[in-house]
Amino acid sequence: MKVITNSPKETISFGKKIAKSLKGGEVVLLMGDLGAGKTTFVKGVAAGLGVKNTITSPTFVLMKVYKISASAKSYGGQSENIKIKKNIKVLVHIDAYRGLDLNDLENIGALEYFGEHDTICLVEWGGALLDYCRKKGIRCKKILINNINQKTREFIY
Repeated sequence: MKVITNSPKETISFGKKIAKSLKGGEVVLLMGDLGAGKTTFVKGVAAGLGVKNTITSPTFVLMKVYKISASAKSYGGQSENIKIKKNIKVLVHIDAYRGLDLNDLENIGALEYFGEHDTICLVEWGGALLDYCRKKGIRCKKILINNINQKTREFIY
């Protein structure tokens, strides 16, 4: 499927829509050039799941773990009625831009979250993990983000 967004706000809304389809246990691999909107998309997924923290890129810390609360706020502070799936309790945001391999991910504890029924893992630059997830039987979604122009993004999933 393909979706086009024409602003960061639309990218966040698309992330919220994807959040509604997640059941828990998925690893979502995000691929796209620098500045394609991977972290902006994660902001939307996080808001859709009920994460209240400010979402920033984990580029320098490699991994951020967020608890999912019982209520959600949309990006920008506007209240929303979002039904949170009670079985999803943790959102893990990983940035593999620096070429992290499986040993690196294991060393930082990231692989412990993969496939956990109450967890969603979003991995920026995670294309190399597709085979690992398939071999381990982990539900995995791949999303390619194409940077069409300064504001327009194409999501292929």
